[in-house]
Amino acid sequence: MGRVGRSIVAGFDAMIMAGAAFVETGGRFALAPAELILWGSALAAAICAIVVYLAGSALVAWLAIGYILFGALLTVGSPHWPLLALAAALMPLVPRPRGSVALGLGVAAVTAIGVRYAIAAVL
Repeated sequence: MGRVGRSIVAGFDAMIMAGAAFVETGGRFALAPAELILWGSALAAAICAIVVYLAGSALVAWLAIGYILFGALLTVGSPHWPLLALAAALMPLVPRPRGSVALGLGVAAVTAIGVRYAIAAVL
């Protein structure tokens, strides 16, 4: 699949996530953790779509996937299967850092853990 096709699929994933966030939150943007995770995941998916379309930095895309993995695996009530499915759906679409899926997964894992500790430090 070409770059444009992958960006369309990633954009569709982002729209579905935004729709799910809208339905779950009633369309409001609040500072409640669950709402931040849902809307943040929609934004992260949109960032992945933009990175794919512009042939941008693989690191940025994998950082965004790491945020989605944080929401899926490291929050209260985990695992959140829709977020995990979103992260898994985006992984084959985004560019790989230095051509390595393992490096991309490492970046995503470190990001997820880093976000978890950063939020714990703030709260």
